[in-house]
Amino acid sequence: MDFLLAFVITGLVASSGWIAWGLSRGWSRARARRHELHLAQARSAAALRQAEIREIELANETYQDFVRRHPEP
Repeated sequence: MDFLLAFVITGLVASSGWIAWGLSRGWSRARARRHELHLAQARSAAALRQAEIREIELANETYQDFVRRHPEP
């Protein structure tokens, strides 16, 4: 039993660097994915806002054109 315990402890010590490396790499990838998701959401919100602004500008142009074509008496 002591041999088995020593074998397991030795294996854990020997592989702990790889385990720590894998955990840190996984953590950094998860952070990068979250960051990219936040950027994509911000871009999407900005694109929607730009579309709304363009729609407002087109409505204003249409109104100005109507006012030009139909002056008040």
